[in-house]
Amino acid sequence: MAASAEQSGIIIINMKSTRRLYVATPLLLVGLLVGGIGLVTAASANISHSYAGAKDITTGSLVSLDSKIDNFVEPANLTTANKLVGIAVAIEDSLVAIDSADNKIQIATSGVVNALVSDVNGTVKTGDQIAVSPFNGVGMKAEPGSRIVGLAQTTLGGNGTKAMPKEVTDKNGKKQIINVGFVRVSIAIGSVPRAADEAKQNVLQRIAKSLTGHYVSTTRLVISSIIAIIALLALVTLIYTSVYGTIVAVGRNPLAKSSIFRALWSVMGLVVITSFVAIATIYLIIR
Repeated sequence: MAASAEQSGIIIINMKSTRRLYVATPLLLVGLLVGGIGLVTAASANISHSYAGAKDITTGSLVSLDSKIDNFVEPANLTTANKLVGIAVAIEDSLVAIDSADNKIQIATSGVVNALVSDVNGTVKTGDQIAVSPFNGVGMKAEPGSRIVGLAQTTLGGNGTKAMPKEVTDKNGKKQIINVGFVRVSIAIGSVPRAADEAKQNVLQRIAKSLTGHYVSTTRLVISSIIAIIALLALVTLIYTSVYGTIVAVGRNPLAKSSIFRALWSVMGLVVITSFVAIATIYLIIR
């Protein structure tokens, strides 16, 4: 009877430990999801904000904020590149349209949308960064030091889309023919570092750039590192506690082996889910 009571006590203790594991793991998942849900939304859906603007702003145009008028946008060019805010879209193309109105322009600030680009700086291909160009509202292939709106997901003139030739005049009065068309762009407003800045990048920034195709700020890398460390510590603790508890429980009460291992596999499933959420959150932060 005493041995049975002792074994029962051990089972109760291990069941309590298991409950704590089940409670702790969802809390970790919630914490990671709260930190990453905005980033997930931004990466997988089009969110747009309404602005007042000129009527000649067409869908797909890169736009910047007007420094003289509040909540007013204008076609982006090299002069207004530092105020770049997003890409003009039709309201029906937005999953979430904030403060939509018929007399206003919807500007996508996240997600993947169609953008007007040209080949003035070379043909835009999948994976190229899209920068503001000298022509109002039209993007181009980025070069070091330029302000970018995001990353091209398609090639100009590819996948059945057409690039139309246009005659334009540069600031020197010289006319030239360029091709203009639409490409899908994953919005991520930022700047391309110059060669001197690239030389100053640390190892983590270079790794992040090789994964995402663009410069990643130190702040984002620090946040990603903190999430990675917290997730790693939580997972190591979770795995060690569950495995150790399982070994002790099976040794003390072999008859409950099947139920104890079911609990262990449930915990391992939570470990996999937690790992996936942590990795996805880190990727979306540095993306």
